[in-house]
Amino acid sequence: MKINCYRHFFLWFLAFQLCLFAVQANDTIVLNTSVIHKNLKDLSAVFVSENEISTFSLNSQNDFNPVIDNRSFFYFDFDVVSAYSKFSFKNDSKAPREIILSFSYPFLEDAKVYKVVNNNLKLEGSIGINTLKKAVERTWKISIPVLPNETASYFLVFNKSKGKPLATDITLQDRDTYYNTGTFQNIAIGAYLGLILLSLLFTIFIFGLIKRTVFLLYGFYLIVLTVFIGAYLGYTNVLLPPKSLDVGRAIYVISIELSTAVFILFAQQILMAKTYLPKLKKSVEIVILIQFTFRIFLHFAANSLYSSQVELFMKLWYLTILFLVIAIIIEILTYLKHNTKVGSYFAISYLFMTIGSILLVLHHSFGLLKLSFYGLPGIFYASVIEICFLTTALTIVVGQVYQERNTLANKLVLQQQKFLNAFVQGQEEERKRVGGELHDNIGSKIANLKRLFSSKYADAKMQKEFDDICEDVRTVAHSITPAEISLVGLSGAIDELLETIEKTEQLEVNFNTFQFPESLNEDIATHLFRIIQELLQNVIKHANASMVDIQLFGHKNSVTLSFEDDGQGTIKKNDPSGLGLRNIRSRVTQMNGQFLFDSIQDKGTSVLVIIPTKYT
Repeated sequence: MKINCYRHFFLWFLAFQLCLFAVQANDTIVLNTSVIHKNLKDLSAVFVSENEISTFSLNSQNDFNPVIDNRSFFYFDFDVVSAYSKFSFKNDSKAPREIILSFSYPFLEDAKVYKVVNNNLKLEGSIGINTLKKAVERTWKISIPVLPNETASYFLVFNKSKGKPLATDITLQDRDTYYNTGTFQNIAIGAYLGLILLSLLFTIFIFGLIKRTVFLLYGFYLIVLTVFIGAYLGYTNVLLPPKSLDVGRAIYVISIELSTAVFILFAQQILMAKTYLPKLKKSVEIVILIQFTFRIFLHFAANSLYSSQVELFMKLWYLTILFLVIAIIIEILTYLKHNTKVGSYFAISYLFMTIGSILLVLHHSFGLLKLSFYGLPGIFYASVIEICFLTTALTIVVGQVYQERNTLANKLVLQQQKFLNAFVQGQEEERKRVGGELHDNIGSKIANLKRLFSSKYADAKMQKEFDDICEDVRTVAHSITPAEISLVGLSGAIDELLETIEKTEQLEVNFNTFQFPESLNEDIATHLFRIIQELLQNVIKHANASMVDIQLFGHKNSVTLSFEDDGQGTIKKNDPSGLGLRNIRSRVTQMNGQFLFDSIQDKGTSVLVIIPTKYT
């Protein structure tokens, strides 16, 4: 038993010595090339302490414990309070070099670089929100000058609050490489902001047209997401004053919670959860309200309670996030059954957003994964893809909304047309009934009364009155129901109408036909007659005209009516809004024809009607 214990102890001791040997062998960075771009974590070991070390010194190294960590980035868990890493530079060139340590995490509390000089430590640089020193760029950096042919050792020391994990990349770069990398990052971030701005303008424009809450929520989500990404990329270090850098972390926490809440509300709208899954929608809204309120309260009103029970509260937070993720997945699967296209684009955007968020949590809270490209985190690229697919999904929604509106408008037009057709048809039938009643019943009774009166009284004046009454009744009857068009033709019916008008009105009417078909569909002929009759009545009542020119043209597949007068016209061009002209439009529409109206004040009015000879 003792032999086994000694054997295990020996193996662990050997592994520890090998680890230390590897650290000692690899912690010296030789500066013999013009380009330096190295990951500090690959070149140095890490030592941590769960106790606060007020002042770091060469003797205080004994208060730290070595950590065997294969991660490609620096990670300090919830319990770690202080940590350090040692590395060395050896400048083989005869020129001085400037090496820049850049940190990816923007909310470092306190990080210092010490140089070993004559067995003492000299402070080379200090960064972090607790130093109250404003960063020049959005990311923290410490510049280290190295003299020609100099070999020097350095300690990188971290101090952080207990209960707050820390994960950060630390890159060693020469000055030119650092700024070249920064240029690419600035271009990528600028493109991202351009995408956000275009999507936001598009959303505002569409909301102004459609007035749907989903577009308003998406616009708000874009704004909050921009704040979150901006804080995570370190822009709060640039924008905030030196004594308020800690506010940047508060903005970061609030923007995370707010973006989550707004996205959930936005998802409820676009996935129509109120229609398809109302109970789940209500549960989701209750959970997101509790999560947002409780986490903000813990972070800013009960921070000591949060720090003492951080693991418990984080587990509860992850549980609510898991519920929300599953709930949205259920809503997406349900919505896909009703709208595959929009649901698919939203599902893809949600997938990337979820993956990016999970990677972010796993990286910063547990130090499990790291996903970054050219110094920009994976959540940045996931957000780009998310916005592209979300905006595309909303574009499709806009198209579907307008398609639905056009379909509804067409249905309304068809319904209105049916009502108009029924009105015109009913009007025509009523005219025939009234005209027949005047001609056959009233006219016959007056004629009989005239004969009875003539047989008993020989009064010439009274006889003339009877003749005038009979003529008036016949004229009215003929104006309401023209001569049988199928017998006399359209031209004959128009001639009879014009004769009646010329007897009663001081109006010269010129009527001509050109290759007009002798046999014409009776419905078309009746409609054209009523149109001419209506136009003449308008001229008599409103135009104050002295001359009217009417022409009928025949074509291979259509007939054309041209109507012109020299009246006073109207001030409003192309605005035939009277009831008579609306009836004309209705008749033309019923025959699938074209109606062109032009009127100029004091210069008359012209109307052109084109009717296809075959219509449905």
